[in-house]
Amino acid sequence: MLTLALSLALLAVIVLIVVRRRHLTLLMSLGSLIAALLAMLWLQDLGLLPGTQGPLTHTRPQTLDDARR
Repeated sequence: MLTLALSLALLAVIVLIVVRRRHLTLLMSLGSLIAALLAMLWLQDLGLLPGTQGPLTHTRPQTLDDARR
């Protein structure tokens, strides 16, 4: 739901940039912020951020050797 809301907000900002062509600095900064938030959510869903349960987690997977100890 948050991803959808941020995507719609980014689309609205892009439309405002194209249509109004005023306050470009503010709109581009806002668009960059929204895009960065979307990228962070996407990376978190993939498990690529520290602290998530993905391929870059700090614990290594259990192996057969670990069970013998």
